[in-house]
Amino acid sequence: MTDSVSKLSSPRDWDLKWAEVFDKYQADLRHAYYIRALKCRNERSLLEIAAGSFRDMAALNRMRVNCSGADFSPEAVSLAKERFPALASQMFEMDAFRFNFPDQAFDLTYHNGFWGLFSDEEIDQLAREQARVTRGRMIATVHNAHNTSFKEYFDRVVETDPLFNIRFFHKDEIASIMSRHCKRVRVIPVGKAKKGYEDTLIRLGLGQRMFLKTCFALSGQRLLERSERLLCIGEL
Repeated sequence: MTDSVSKLSSPRDWDLKWAEVFDKYQADLRHAYYIRALKCRNERSLLEIAAGSFRDMAALNRMRVNCSGADFSPEAVSLAKERFPALASQMFEMDAFRFNFPDQAFDLTYHNGFWGLFSDEEIDQLAREQARVTRGRMIATVHNAHNTSFKEYFDRVVETDPLFNIRFFHKDEIASIMSRHCKRVRVIPVGKAKKGYEDTLIRLGLGQRMFLKTCFALSGQRLLERSERLLCIGEL
């Protein structure tokens, strides 16, 4: 994360940004496929935190996975309800620091890139609240600091677009954060080799659960330094 560039932090900041990029962000559905592949069969109620474009929760529902979404940006929620009217009742305007959901409301909760906007202290608060509303497992997907070329790209682009002012994490770092709130933690590198491996399967129409789980198992940590993100699964 670059201190010299202003960070998108307030609902107003994100209202303006989502009005600009909402449609563009509908295209990349890879994370929805990752979530479907990695969720357990008994995890029937999901929540996407900081849903933003709401693309992944919408894609999961198209895959017949019951998923709700929450974001603190009124504009993001409004645009999502317009784009996906059938899912409007599952979209919520909420602050991830203080959800209005009851304890253990969802079997599985997840977010993608969200924690990259916050300090360690803030992430602990967010993780604690995520754990509160989660019954079984929570997922945090973050940008991968082991991929130096990917990080350098963000460092260049951030000078003209604060959307890229994102914190990158090392594997041990994100695992340590999650371990403070979870009994067991597993980190899976995803987005390997410039959209190769599991992303190639998705692109070829082979993104079913069995194929992606096999791909994750076979590739393991071998492509850590060539993966875009780290998908961290914590068992509560």
